[in-house]
Amino acid sequence: MITGARLFAPEGYRSLVKGHYYHFLNSDAVHNRVRLVEFSDLGKDVRTTLITLTRFEFEEALEAGALLASGETDKFPPWLEPIKGIAISERETKRVSAKETYDQKVNRRFLAISDLMVRLQEVLASDDPDAVINAHAKSQSPQQNAARLRLWFYTYITFGQNKWALMPPLHRIGRWDREGPGKLRRLGRPSPNGKEWGYRADSAMRDRILAAYLRFRSADKTHSQVYRKILTEEFGCVSVERNGATFFVNRKGHPFPTFDQVRYCIDKQVSAKEKSIGVKGKQKTRDQSGSLGSFSERLTNLNQSVEFDGYYVVEKLSGLTEGSPVDGFCVVRAVCGLSGMVVGIGFAEGKETKEAYRMCLFSMAVDKVWFCGLFGVTIKPEWWPCEGLAGGLVFDRGPAAALDTEPEIHWLGTLENTPVFSGQSKATVESSHPRAKSDLDQPTYVHSRLNFVQMARREIHQVLKDNRSSDASGRMETEMYWCGIKPTPLGIWNYWDSRFRNSAIGMQQEVAIKSFLSVHPAVVRQDAVYLYGRKYRSVDLINTGIFDRVARSGVIEVDVYVLTMCVRHIWIEVGGTLFELDFVSTQRTVEGDRDISLRDLQSLDALRRKSQTALRNEIPAIHQFHDDRFKEDTGEECKGGVRRIGRPPKSASAQRDADDYDRFRGKAK
Repeated sequence: MITGARLFAPEGYRSLVKGHYYHFLNSDAVHNRVRLVEFSDLGKDVRTTLITLTRFEFEEALEAGALLASGETDKFPPWLEPIKGIAISERETKRVSAKETYDQKVNRRFLAISDLMVRLQEVLASDDPDAVINAHAKSQSPQQNAARLRLWFYTYITFGQNKWALMPPLHRIGRWDREGPGKLRRLGRPSPNGKEWGYRADSAMRDRILAAYLRFRSADKTHSQVYRKILTEEFGCVSVERNGATFFVNRKGHPFPTFDQVRYCIDKQVSAKEKSIGVKGKQKTRDQSGSLGSFSERLTNLNQSVEFDGYYVVEKLSGLTEGSPVDGFCVVRAVCGLSGMVVGIGFAEGKETKEAYRMCLFSMAVDKVWFCGLFGVTIKPEWWPCEGLAGGLVFDRGPAAALDTEPEIHWLGTLENTPVFSGQSKATVESSHPRAKSDLDQPTYVHSRLNFVQMARREIHQVLKDNRSSDASGRMETEMYWCGIKPTPLGIWNYWDSRFRNSAIGMQQEVAIKSFLSVHPAVVRQDAVYLYGRKYRSVDLINTGIFDRVARSGVIEVDVYVLTMCVRHIWIEVGGTLFELDFVSTQRTVEGDRDISLRDLQSLDALRRKSQTALRNEIPAIHQFHDDRFKEDTGEECKGGVRRIGRPPKSASAQRDADDYDRFRGKAK
């Protein structure tokens, strides 16, 4: 049996006391006896009692059930259990003043029993070890307390001969009853105002302090302001000035607490986290608290959970018409929770909109090579391989919170809206946003030479860079390093995707267009489809014969699907089939005219309509102006003449005029 094994005497046996615990000390085969030691924790002191049994008595007690092995082996004194596992150096730093370090205390105690440890076998083999220890205590200089020396000796050899088992139970100091009778004066350190100054903080006062603190605390009040509220509102105190000093008093002589008493009371009854929430708010407390782990720890598949969030580009973009600085370009990203891969992107002019989130869902659902091609960006399939929607979406309470989920129920599994002002609830996507350096110098801004579509192209390339270069080592598993996987979102994505650990939900391209893109009115004329004055055509649409039918019947009003940030292409449904139409350009069309946003196209259409209206109003004045100039030159009306009934005459005079006219033109016969 291991030294320190705990034994329980349920019924008692000879010298064993019923219901007591004993620790196995040693077994002496030479003298055929077993020794147990009982440690009695009396609150202030711990006492020891040595029990000696013959081997026959010990084994008989075990077989009869009078002594039971509890199955536990104490390797540290039970009275030191509250400080078990706490580094001594840590406890040492929390001491206010120490004449003797913990190490010195323990060494001093071990030094007192060191001679006994040298004669350990002799002491335990003696008929009365207690007497040997007592004699040793008396021989010490200065003389030691025998009971205390026995405790140190038996504790040391019972609990693994660990010198730290000799630690005094100092953690139990100050556990006396402060509410007992006769405790009327103020406790604690003397006040600077005098030893008897102030009032005792009894249980009733502590309850009032706690209730008042919970009532008055707020994120916009300091500790001093809360203390003043407690004294004035709860305890009825006022501030007075006497002899050049200012302090609080109670006019009726009722007791009230000091600032330190209030702080001590709150520290004892309110946890540090609750105090921080009360004076700093939930979000600031959360920002300054430790991490509970990454969101990826609870995920097993790609696209199992995807977080969405938008950020604003810091540069000022160039306006389409004048090229002046323009505010507002929002980028919405969707990030896979397991890999950190950016799986979708959307754009919005001005501010964050629901359309940007729908565009992001659209980009998730379709092939990325085709999607990037809509913006004029050519990529390789392996640069951005993710395709498909995620069943679990995480949005904040922005424009995306208004997403109509009922039409998407066939693929949407869960939709989570994070709490307000809680960025850490979607930390995966928040931490993936590009960061701009800031300083405390004079404010400046960057006027970018890019327009909206060119900026969208840049952000697409930013996604490709982030997916291939971001540090995702925190998401790596041990086996990935053995397989030579790069610690990037793209490397992690390819690893799990090659093992079919992908929860993506496929969607047909036509369905994605109809589900997520904006619908706008357009007209079909005999030569093209016109969207806000811009012409679109495709060979497949021409082959349907729709333009021939329009030429016979006139203009047809239709609805088309538009990618709002780039109108290079639009989609139209004819006969149940969706056709992709290209912008009709001419030899004179420059590249910048091809890549404009829907809002720019609408602005251009408004300018076109305005110019047409102005011209239409100006045409009569122009015609009249030149008619007047003609009359001034000739003296005749521009369209002067007399309308007569019938056909022109064929008389002789008319024939002579005709001959004269022919001679004038050189055609005389």
